[in-house]
Amino acid sequence: MRNYGHKARCFFSLTTLFLFLCVLSGCTSWENWQGVSNKWRDESLPQIRIGEATQSDVARLLGPPSQIISMNDQLIFYYMLQKKKGKGVFFIIYNWAQVDTIFDRAIFFFDQNGILTDYAYSLEKADYRE
Repeated sequence: MRNYGHKARCFFSLTTLFLFLCVLSGCTSWENWQGVSNKWRDESLPQIRIGEATQSDVARLLGPPSQIISMNDQLIFYYMLQKKKGKGVFFIIYNWAQVDTIFDRAIFFFDQNGILTDYAYSLEKADYRE
């Protein structure tokens, strides 16, 4: 009769090691939003008109901008929403992650009297998020 004790201990040790490594590793996915609400994508809002809208009108409709920039005789309201979506596998020896980022932006230019002179939205857009 053969002694299978050594093979059983070896199998048990390898199985334990494998399970331990599985516990220390994992798969994950995530979604992260940063910035302000992209209300400029809300089609139910009144249309913003160049030459008529003021800084107060835009701020009232869209909320506070991500950034206010002063350039010479212009004031710029910059709105930005960033969406990151990712997935990954993390092991002790090997890690892999993929992250996709969408930047949804709007920019509004005002003259020295606070009247809107121009505006633009990014071509890349995130789903409207309140």
